[in-house]
Order: sequence, then structure tokens, then C-alpha cells
Amino acid sequence: MACDIVMKGGITSGVIYPRAVAELARTYRLSRVGGASAGAIAAAAAAAAELGRATGGFEELDRMPADLAEPGPDGRSTLASFFQPTRNGAPLFRLMSSATERAGGSPIPALVGGLLRNFWVEALLGALPGVLVVVLSALGDGLARGVGVVAGLLLAVLGVGFATVFGALRAAGRVAGDGFGLCTGMEGVDAGDAKPLTPWLHDKIQALAGREPGTGPVTFGDLRRAGITLRVMTTNLTRHQPMAMPWRTQEYFFDPDEFRGLFPGELVDWMVANPPPLSDEPGRSFETRLRRAQAGRLRPWPAADDVPVIVATRMSLSFPALITAVRLYAVDFTQPSNWEASDAAARWRSANPGGAVDEALSSLPAPAFSSVWFTDGGLCANLPVHFFDSPLPRHPTFAFNLGPFPPGTEKSTNQAENSYLPTSNLGGLQRPWYPLGTRGVGAWAGFLLLMVHTAREWVDGAQVVMPGYRDRIVTVFHDDKEGGMNLSMPAPVVTDLAERGREGAAKLVSAFAGTPGSGTAKGWDNHRWVRFRTATSGLAQWLRQFAEAYEHDEPGTTPYRDFAGPDASAPLPSYKVTQAQRAELNRRTGQVMDLAGQWSDDVLEGSAPKPAPLLRLVPDDGTAAGLEERAD
Repeated sequence: MACDIVMKGGITSGVIYPRAVAELARTYRLSRVGGASAGAIAAAAAAAAELGRATGGFEELDRMPADLAEPGPDGRSTLASFFQPTRNGAPLFRLMSSATERAGGSPIPALVGGLLRNFWVEALLGALPGVLVVVLSALGDGLARGVGVVAGLLLAVLGVGFATVFGALRAAGRVAGDGFGLCTGMEGVDAGDAKPLTPWLHDKIQALAGREPGTGPVTFGDLRRAGITLRVMTTNLTRHQPMAMPWRTQEYFFDPDEFRGLFPGELVDWMVANPPPLSDEPGRSFETRLRRAQAGRLRPWPAADDVPVIVATRMSLSFPALITAVRLYAVDFTQPSNWEASDAAARWRSANPGGAVDEALSSLPAPAFSSVWFTDGGLCANLPVHFFDSPLPRHPTFAFNLGPFPPGTEKSTNQAENSYLPTSNLGGLQRPWYPLGTRGVGAWAGFLLLMVHTAREWVDGAQVVMPGYRDRIVTVFHDDKEGGMNLSMPAPVVTDLAERGREGAAKLVSAFAGTPGSGTAKGWDNHRWVRFRTATSGLAQWLRQFAEAYEHDEPGTTPYRDFAGPDASAPLPSYKVTQAQRAELNRRTGQVMDLAGQWSDDVLEGSAPKPAPLLRLVPDDGTAAGLEERAD
């Protein structure tokens, strides 16, 4: 039997996933997998393991947490060694580490100590005026001497504070020029022989898929041809939108020199050597070749099938401030000059149908290619549970949620008790509460964090409690010393988290597939029935609203029934259709209205699962693109 899996982002919390996926793979074949941020790493690894199932892919995946906990050449765990800061980012990285790796209590002392250690030059310079006042005052006598010494000490303290903060801000400015992150994922300063995140993950994906060293990278096309779909979420900051990868658009370009600072050289060479194929239509082909020539040093982004899995994964896990964003380039057609350049190219092509690209290049204005920044996929959809969604499921789509232990729930030494899966139709209905303190400056930090959390995850949170969703989402709990920004977790903590994930997956298997010899579990049939009732409830509401608007006559406007429906014949303002298409449209519209009449007073609506769904037309973020081509 097949299943789909979606995994939530959470930086180092991703160590929960490898054994969880391996546990599911004992019962299910992985059909479609997806995730955001750290969940994207797990999704890529899971897809590669399914591709290499026959060569021990899942056995390799099951060993991954132990590999991550092993000490590296620098003495730290392999997981901690992944994060190697750039030269500009090193002081801030050490400052962040000193705060996040504290034993407990307030982070203020750790932050102060980190500022003094990492910006000691600025601290000395800031202290100099105060020290000078102290020295000069010490040469005097009487009351002036004491007052001067005290004033000098205060001035020195203030000077140190302002100077170290200034040094940190100046370092942050330099980091922005590196791509808004302390680490690139490639080799950084003081790394020694430890392998950084991106090369390690690339090698791991290759090994999981059963690829020999030196062979071409695992691509989305390799997975698709094996019947495996992978989707990872990234965030296009420049356009304010989440985007699922791989995408079909061919508007993006990349700079090979910049990419060599983010990926191993052989990967960049492979991308340069595999541009999208040209169109068979001469006009489109000319337009593409001209655009590529005008791009200069930039190279076209590969077609969806040819995108290496590691590249999309890295674009999803660009955790803000920790891991650098990824820059692509595209022509911004909101700029009038770029529209004019495009129109000029079209006119030139019309006047010179046999003209060569080199001729056009020398006589036409070139459009400007603008930066397009991509960052952490979890910024907009940290748990993209809508991946692979359909009105009625053909097989289970499981999701792994991450969250803190609920109030009143203590962490257990039995890892099976540190996760939650609803076991009844009423289970999981309540959204979690996040208490907010109201005293002291720290209350503002809590207030701001909750605002950010709500803005990021309100859509995910709403879907998690929906009927037909919540029964297939297992929430794995962790405390503030586990996962997240804890980059240097001890081996026992990594092991506990990995086992916690496996136990969470076992709950899904037990609920949906049952245990050997126990017969079929009722969870899968119940889930399908709940989804059916939820879908029909939403459909009834949608049809009712459609019919009400269709039958409403607004003065001064053409009624909908004159656009489409039995005997409709009013002129269409746009998106015109042929006469035969118009007749078919009219017939189908009549059928929809008949159906709406039958469902308008749905006797089943009162007994539908709660909360009630709302069907809406929303733009596709790339999630659905290509999925409709597959039938399971």
C-alpha cells in the first residue's frame, strides 16, 4: 500500500524524521513526500531512500540519527559541524551559540559575555574614554577625585555597551552582503576537516538513492520516473509568495559564480550543462535564445525534471539569519523599460523573420535582470499539509507536526508517550494555547514572537484541526533543550528525538494499517468516510452560494444566466468561446444549477464533521502542478 508524507520545519528538530519515515516504510511504499525547511531535508532523504529501497536506502536512513550524533573531526557532533559561519558571520554566530547553548536561566548574562568575547576590540575602544577619566581623576584629591573615578567607571561601562552593540550591528551589515545569513551551507571559518551541511546532505541523498560517487545528481525527474513525487516549499521574498519546487516556469536564471559559493562545483557544472530544452515553435525558440543571450553571465534555471533535489532542498532550508538566502534573477516586467525591450524584440522579429539572435542582440535594448531572493520555506507554510491534497484520498497522507509539550504534560522516559495522535473523531479539535506574560521588557519579546508565529502558521494551524486532517497528523513534542536552534545537542538527546519520531510513526501505522494478525485497522476507513462527509458538506455550501449569486440580478449588469445557462446568448466580454463551446457551456451550467437545487437543502449538513470546511478558489502555489498527471 502507498502513502504520502508531509513534514514540518524545525531546524535541528529534523532529527525526529529519519526513523519515523523508516518506520512507515516498513508498511507503506512512499508515493509522495514533501516538507518545508528541515522538513524538506527529511522529504528529500525519504524520496531518495524510496528510490534506493532495493539497495538499502531505508536502512541507511534509519542510521542517519546515529551518524548525526557521531563526533566529527572538530570534536563536535556531525550535526553541530554542519553550521560553519562565514568570516563576516563568525562573531555573530559565536554570539548566537553562547545564548542558545546556555545551561538555563536568563540569556542576558550569556549575551553580555558573548558580546565581550566576540567584540573585544570594540569593547576596549569603548572603554578608553572612561578609563582616561578614571586615570585623570585618580591624580586629583578630595571629593572631585571620588566623583571623577565613579563617573569614569560609569562612562567606561556605557562605552563598552555602546561599542559592542555597534560592533554587532556593523557585523550584521556585513552579513547582509553575504546573503543575509551567518552560514552558507558550505565550508566556513575554523571548520577543520568537518564536512558542512550542503555537501554532506548531497552525499547522503546520493547514498540513499544507491548512487555511486561521481555519478550525476539525483533529480526530480529521476524520482518521477520511479513513481515518486517530491515537493518542497521555498519562499520568494521579492514577490511575497510561497513557491513549491520544482516549478514549471522558465523565467528564472542563476549566476554560476554565486552558486559555487552555495553548492559543490560539480552540481553547478551539471546545472549549467542542462538548460531547459528550446520550444519547437520558431518564434518561442527565438525569444528564449535571445533572452538567454541578453542574460550574459547568467544561466537559465533547469527544467523541473532536471533540477537536482539537493538544490531545491537547500533553497527550502535557508533559515533566516542562520543560513544564507539564495538569489536567482528574472526580468521584472512591472518595469516599463523591460516591457519596451520585450515589445522592441517582438517588432524586430516581425520585421526580420529570418534574422539571427546575434543580429538582434546588437541592435535591441536588453531587459534588466533583477535579483529574486528565496529564503526558508517555513516562513509561509511551515507544515504544508495541503501538499498532495484532493477531495477524496486514494491512500493516506500522513503529516508530522512539531510542538512544545502541552501545559501539564511532562516529558516521559517512554518516548511513545511524547507524541500525540487523535484516536477519536473529537480528538485534536482544540488549537494549542500560547500563554503571554505581561511583566517586564521580556513580555515584549514574547508578544513579538507570538505575532510572528501567528502570521507564519495561522493557515497551517487552521488546517491541522480540520476533520479529515487532524486524525492523520501526529504531533511530536520537544522541550526548549531539544531541536530548534539547539545546534549542539548531545548524542542522547538526538537519539531520544529520533526514537520519539519512530514511535509517532508507529502510532500512524497502528491506526491506519493495524498490526500484523489483528486485521484491518478502522482508522483508514473512518478517515475516508470523514473526508467524504467533509467534502460533500463543503460542496453543498459552495453550490448554494454559487446558485444564490447566479440567480441574483444586479441593476445595470448583465445577469449570469445571460452569460451561461439554458438559451444564454449575451455577448461575452472576454475569454470568448466558439459556438459549439458556448452550447456545451450552457448545457453544463444548467446541470450545475440543477445539482445546486438538489443540494441547497442538504439534510446531512447538520451531522457533518466540525469545524465546517469552506471551499474557495485560491491561486496554485505550485503544489498541484504536475500532480494531476499521476494516477495512483
